Amino acid sequence: MYTLSIDYKDYKGKVHNGTKVTFNLDAREVFKMLPELKTTFEWLENNKETEPRELAIEEVRDFYTGFEEILLTAWGEMSEDGLHFRKGGKYEFEETALFNACMVKFVYEPNKTGELLQGILPPELFDAVKKADAEQINAVVEARESEKDKEIAELRAKLEGKTDQA
Repeated sequence: MYTLSIDYKDYKGKVHNGTKVTFNLDAREVFKMLPELKTTFEWLENNKETEPRELAIEEVRDFYTGFEEILLTAWGEMSEDGLHFRKGGKYEFEETALFNACMVKFVYEPNKTGELLQGILPPELFDAVKKADAEQINAVVEARESEKDKEIAELRAKLEGKTDQA
């Protein structure tokens, strides 16, 4: 679990100070997001300098695309009893000035991105994801795509069966 306290301006220009935003991934979400996580770890490795540097457009785009999905998947609100981490409003979150402020912060402050990953990944998976090589990640992506193709084929077959019966 990672909680960020962030100051930002809403779309009317009103300043919001110390807004708390909470992020978490469980193991099944980590498995789904291996390519995005690996890209983020690589970006962090390339940006571990203490001094800010000029970032290439392609570098920011590649990082941003994967990291945006991580942030949206990890965002949520914990229930009062701590039994649930509700993520149902991620699309509403994506449309907020708060989400924009979070993304900008993580792009410009790689150390915060590292803190986020350390906080949202289950401890037993952190090192494994960080050390995973491209072949391992590609195998996961191919398996994920194969499962989707199989599911689509099954749904088409069901639809065709219903159409034939009509």
